[in-house]
Amino acid sequence: MKITFLHRKPRPYGNFSIENYFRTIGEKLAKKAVVHQWNAPYFSKGILKRLWSVLAVRKAPIADVYHVSGDTHFLIWGVPRKKRKVLTIHDVGFLHESHGMKHAIFTFFWLIGPMRKADAVTTVSAATKNDILQFFPTWKKNIHVIPTVVDPRFTREEKEFNTQCPTILLIGSAPNKNLKRVLQATKGLTVHLSIVAELDAEEIELLSGQSYEIDSRISFEALQDKYRQADILMLCSTLEGFGMPIIEAQAMGRVVITSNVSSMPDVAGKGALLVDPLNINAMHSALQKILSDELLRKQLIEYGFENVKRFDATTVSEMYLELYQSLLQAHA
Repeated sequence: MKITFLHRKPRPYGNFSIENYFRTIGEKLAKKAVVHQWNAPYFSKGILKRLWSVLAVRKAPIADVYHVSGDTHFLIWGVPRKKRKVLTIHDVGFLHESHGMKHAIFTFFWLIGPMRKADAVTTVSAATKNDILQFFPTWKKNIHVIPTVVDPRFTREEKEFNTQCPTILLIGSAPNKNLKRVLQATKGLTVHLSIVAELDAEEIELLSGQSYEIDSRISFEALQDKYRQADILMLCSTLEGFGMPIIEAQAMGRVVITSNVSSMPDVAGKGALLVDPLNINAMHSALQKILSDELLRKQLIEYGFENVKRFDATTVSEMYLELYQSLLQAHA
């Protein structure tokens, strides 16, 4: 069996989760199949560059199964018609970003058309599957939930919790990341904020009087260092297709605070303190609880180590292999 993964064009900084996920899966699948990783030649900006990337798919390594890894769903338009096609959808938050005729065209090109062309659609969480079905309640094909995997480079690293001034790691500033409320929730606490994101003027203003550092573009290795230096990961988003930072932090042995909505409770398991992301006071209280309760911190970290076992690369790669084999057998 030959499998080709189709990815978005890598950015100099910032392409971590999806590409790392499927690279790890590919390494496991390579024991039983021929695996190629192909990147689009253009960034997903503007209709022409997206169309050029679609045309360029014809130059990707020939395969029995072509798997569009996510984000740039439209790449599936370039896969030869008779080839088996798998589409992974990580979230559908982008459906809220346009309106009117633009929304209709965007939705068809980016989601409905690719879903129809795919022989199988997968999502990384039940929450994303439910979101898709909420937008498209008449969808008839089965949607397979196959979880992501934790990158093996995130490994257990002991660190004594800094009770005097703990470092809180915050990743991302897209609207769903809820950063403005999170920054308000940290006010009045003796903490240091380690922020990996590009901030707007209002967010910068909210940092007034706080101890903080901002890195908008960092390498994967630098991101690992951020986790090492952190005491707490705070991912209090309003929506996540999965929420990779949760299991990355758990794998390294860091305390996690995350939201009680969307995919996050399922992904975090018992290894996180759950809060209402719309309630600033609730997030503030959760931080106070973490700062004062050593036993709770230790319990969350141990539950986190246990939780990440669910996202073992060998188990997940077998799920994909079974899916690919079923598609080929059905069309033999």
